Amino acid sequence: MADYKRFNVDVTEGVTVIRPVDKELSDLVLQDELHEELMRFLVDEKPQKLVINFGTVEYCTTGIINSLLSVKKRVIAADGRFKMCCLTQHVHDAFRALNLEGTVFEVFPTEADAFASFG
Repeated sequence: MADYKRFNVDVTEGVTVIRPVDKELSDLVLQDELHEELMRFLVDEKPQKLVINFGTVEYCTTGIINSLLSVKKRVIAADGRFKMCCLTQHVHDAFRALNLEGTVFEVFPTEADAFASFG
């Protein structure tokens, strides 16, 4: 597996977990780098069960949310499953305000809960 600058990756029992390393995902260059790395990761690794743990992210923009939508679309198109977990309060509030939680994204309070949801 390749090394990535904008996130860490772990695979446990067939579940891939991506953890962004940056607290604020607002800089356009950083957003582009994260998006490109995520897309490359999906092409290279083709995860069937993917969790994005947003526990370190304190702020993100709609550009990052668009990237997450792209990730979800690609995973689902490859017959995979996509979950999110550990949203910080600010990000969680934004997801709720945009009506993304439970409608667009499956969001779990903990990584263990996200794992368990795969059955």
